[in-house]
Amino acid sequence: MRVTIIALALLGILISGYSWYQHYGADTGTFCDISTTFSCSVVNRSIYSKFLGVPVAAIGFAGYALLLALALMKKPLWRYVFAAGIMGTIFSAYLTWIEFATLKTFCVLCLISQGAILAIAVLAGAGYYQKRRRYGSEQKN
Repeated sequence: MRVTIIALALLGILISGYSWYQHYGADTGTFCDISTTFSCSVVNRSIYSKFLGVPVAAIGFAGYALLLALALMKKPLWRYVFAAGIMGTIFSAYLTWIEFATLKTFCVLCLISQGAILAIAVLAGAGYYQKRRRYGSEQKN
């Protein structure tokens, strides 16, 4: 479970890093500009690609880096990995809703990232549950 979370966090860092680069990149498109329905360039350069002035991809990069750091700890803090995974999943779902309802186009990399953050949340939740079950609910994580 821990190795999978680490791999998913690394995938998220790669995706977010590439999207962050594309956010500021030349207007030449990207390999994931498949059609008008699937275009990373449209999403990464839209007015919704920033949150409070910060590129969404940069927020994702920082979030995945935090998840990676938490998962690499000698004793992973599953409660925090789970909480961060849930927050990331909610934020990602909000962004996907904007893609669907407003932009009418999807970023393939964003959809993969959404799957990764959801999987991290589920796995971390399972890890937290197992730890609480194994050591009792009194032990703090």
